[in-house]
Amino acid sequence: MNFEKIKEFAIEKKVYLIAAGIILIGFFYFKKGDSQDKNTEAENTQLMQKSRSSSSTTMENTASSSSVSESKTVTCDISGAVKHEGVYTLKNGARLQELIEAAGGTTSRAQLKAINRAILLKDQDKIHIPYKGEKVENAATTGTGTGSPANSTSSESGSSEQGNGEKINLNTANVADLQKLTGIGEKKAEQIIAYREQKGSFKKIEDLMQVSGIGEKTFASLKDQLAV
Repeated sequence: MNFEKIKEFAIEKKVYLIAAGIILIGFFYFKKGDSQDKNTEAENTQLMQKSRSSSSTTMENTASSSSVSESKTVTCDISGAVKHEGVYTLKNGARLQELIEAAGGTTSRAQLKAINRAILLKDQDKIHIPYKGEKVENAATTGTGTGSPANSTSSESGSSEQGNGEKINLNTANVADLQKLTGIGEKKAEQIIAYREQKGSFKKIEDLMQVSGIGEKTFASLKDQLAV
C-alpha cells in the first residue's frame, strides 16, 4: 500500500473532510435542540392542562359546597296572631310549628283551626296566622305556596244569610263581614268580635248597643242589616 499517496490525498481533501465534519456536528446539535424544544413544549402543554383541570375542579367543589351550604337553612316571614312577627331562619326541613315557636308562639286570638302546623317550610315562605273571625282566604300565605291556611268552617267564615246578600249574622260574622255594615270600620268590627268572645253569643240584635262606641243612632242605621 502506498502511504505517501494516501497522505497526499488526505491533505488535498482535508478541507472537505473538515467541512463535512462540521456539517455532521451541526446536524446532530440541531436535531438534539429540536427534540428538546418539542419535549419542553409538550411539558408546558401538560402543565397547562393540569392547571386548567385543577382550576375547574376547584370551581366545581366551591359551587357544590356553596349549594350545600345554602340548602341547610330556610328563611321565612311570619305575621298575624303571633307574639313576635318577623323574619326567622330555621334549619332546612323545619315545620310551621317550629316557625311559630321561634316567633314566641301564637296569641289567644289565633285561629288555629285554619292552619296546618305540620306543613314543611320552604325558603322565602311568607306565613300569616289568621286571627279569630278573620277570613282565611284574605290571610292566605304568599311565596312558594306552602303553609297556606286550610279552609275554615262555615261557622267561622261568615253569616248564615250572607250567601244571599241580605243580613249579617252577629254571631258568625268575621271582621271583613262586619265591615260591610253601615258605619262599621275595622276597629269597631274587632270590638264586636271581642265582645262576642267575652260575653257569648248575641241573644238579640239590640245587644249590639252593649258594644262600646255603638249607640242608638248607629244601631238605628244598621239594624235592618243584622241577624242573630
